[in-house]
Amino acid sequence: MVVYIKKSEKIEYFQSLLNIIKTEKIEDKEMVYLPIKKTSKNRKKEKVIEKLSKYLYSNSIKNIVLETELMQDENVKNILYKNNFNILDGNNISRFFVYDVIKKIYEYKKSNIEAGEVTLVVNENDNVNVETIIRIAHSIKRLNIITTNTKKFKKVVDYLYEELGILIKLSNNIKTNLRTTDIIINIDFPEEIINRLEIPNNAVIVNIPQNININSKKFTGINIKSWELEIPSKYKLEGFEDKAMYESIVYTKPVLKIFEQIEKDFIKIRRLIGVNGVINAKEFLQ
Repeated sequence: MVVYIKKSEKIEYFQSLLNIIKTEKIEDKEMVYLPIKKTSKNRKKEKVIEKLSKYLYSNSIKNIVLETELMQDENVKNILYKNNFNILDGNNISRFFVYDVIKKIYEYKKSNIEAGEVTLVVNENDNVNVETIIRIAHSIKRLNIITTNTKKFKKVVDYLYEELGILIKLSNNIKTNLRTTDIIINIDFPEEIINRLEIPNNAVIVNIPQNININSKKFTGINIKSWELEIPSKYKLEGFEDKAMYESIVYTKPVLKIFEQIEKDFIKIRRLIGVNGVINAKEFLQ
């Protein structure tokens, strides 16, 4: 079960005084309204969030979605994290959209993906990453994988070559020459290791772990940290981010079912977000 949490639009005197939490069901969504507003002091917010935590515990609720304004309040989030609640913010489904992000970048670059070269930097060979590798390999001309443990990916690399004739370059050398690579996708490497890569100065790099900085002063490329989704209106909820809403719909499904749901819902990448905000499509042509 997931509940959707937001601030009350109108707060009555006794609701504020006694920190009364209100609930409502909108279609199939469980809503929780908190008696706080933008001007509420931190002490007030802490009392309300602690009361919210007790409510969630008593109703055996672990998974929650916060409205955008609450998501931007680090104090609120930290209390909820400390109390072991799972805040669905859309980040956990980011890996399911790696192939779509690659297609979006080639669209912006006005280039053909079938003639392109992509390098994945990845350590975990879980079902999401393996399925992503297979999907990219079917469309791209050259796919490279850099990992600290090549044994983890040998099975999928061998399968793609032996069954489909698709050759993938697999390496554990982080000093691999990346000059011919159009896009570097960092699935799960930490910032320290990423900055040991020989990243071209004008590279396009996608970092699934958010807010990874490229330390080279010569780097003038594009560092993508996130993206916005286009989701069907039936999943939208006013005040909540679309990516978080979509995660709340699919997060319990098996991996392949999530990929299938994304295709069924025709989910697309609306905009790419860089370390300095929304990335203009023209930046890919410079």
